[in-house]
Amino acid sequence: MSDLDILEFLDGHSLADYEAPPTAIAVNMDLAEGTVWNRVRVLRAAGLIERTDETRGYYKITSLGQRYLAGELTDDERQQLEEFDPSEI
Repeated sequence: MSDLDILEFLDGHSLADYEAPPTAIAVNMDLAEGTVWNRVRVLRAAGLIERTDETRGYYKITSLGQRYLAGELTDDERQQLEEFDPSEI
């Protein structure tokens, strides 16, 4: 499992703005819920996903996340992601 798998899961649905809580991501991807929660925290800090519902904890992929998957990042965006240090969150 990688962060890329989570991004592809959130982006790979017929709904344009598909949202899911980490628990549903874990169940559908057959992953440990704690692992998904940790990765979601990192992906959110990097700006690749965003929380859409503070009460229920739903997340969706951002336009940055979609451009990342498509290989369409600007040089500045690519550099920011390369310099992103998840240990600082």
